[in-house]
Amino acid sequence: MPEQEQNNTIKAVLFDLDGTLLRGQMKDFISQYIQSLSAYCADRVKPKKFEKTLLGIIYDLIHIEGDGSMTNEERVYARMQQELALPDSIIDESLTHLKETGLDRLQQFIQPIPLARQIVNDCQKRGIPLVLATNPVFPKFMIQARMKWAKLKEDSFTYLTSYENSYYCKPFAGYFQAIANEIGIAPENCLMVGNDSNHDMAATAIGMKTFLVDTWLVDRDGPEWLCEHRGDHSSLQKFLQQQLDC
Repeated sequence: MPEQEQNNTIKAVLFDLDGTLLRGQMKDFISQYIQSLSAYCADRVKPKKFEKTLLGIIYDLIHIEGDGSMTNEERVYARMQQELALPDSIIDESLTHLKETGLDRLQQFIQPIPLARQIVNDCQKRGIPLVLATNPVFPKFMIQARMKWAKLKEDSFTYLTSYENSYYCKPFAGYFQAIANEIGIAPENCLMVGNDSNHDMAATAIGMKTFLVDTWLVDRDGPEWLCEHRGDHSSLQKFLQQQLDC
């Protein structure tokens, strides 16, 4: 294969989750998630203060790059200790309580996208590594729950990002580079698929190819990234069929 053709080959696909592989009312989802944790800690911290603080921490994970010395989980725990005097053990307990008793309240905000599930299955049949590249501001069990509700199989993916294994968030270049390093595939041979014109298309900063899924487009303020390809889920399916069959 000529070198130029080899460099253009898609060898891995990174999929965003919310708005790309599932339909989610994420504002309500995050609110309920935080409220559930705050209720467990109500004897230590006033719920309103807890909710405002944790929401601010999640916001900062996405907007402040950090130096890569701490995982996103460690950054959350450190801030909760610093601002609310909550020890790690109590945060752990609140998350375990949510995992064991409170997930049903969150499921109502998530709906599957049958075509998206088919797209993942098509890619998997072609033997190409797939990454669930959701913004890692939640623990792994919250991502696994959303995958289950979206009727996605976890074993379809070679790797998924969560706040336990990630040091950066989208749209920072370090997030995408860490994935490329983890799966051992050069950025120029990776395709980032997502519905967020800022967070997902930022993958172009390290040379990844991009496809903006505009079925449920999120268009934020901030840097404008050039997307190489764009269309709805049907267009994405056709594009991947053409690219992965060649």
